[in-house]
Amino acid sequence: MDWIKIISVILLGGMVIYLWPTAKHWVKNGPKGSSKEWLNFALILAAVVGFVFLLIFMMKK
Repeated sequence: MDWIKIISVILLGGMVIYLWPTAKHWVKNGPKGSSKEWLNFALILAAVVGFVFLLIFMMKK
């Protein structure tokens, strides 16, 4: 089973190396969000995290 883990790490590393230039290009030339868009993103993310904590809290009772 160790050889499967080794091959997985090699393939994952190769994928990261292969995709790095494309990701760098996207970050440099991609659309920039306004502060209002980032605020909306943060509120949605906070709502999802709050919902997950609510579900966890309800399961502990």
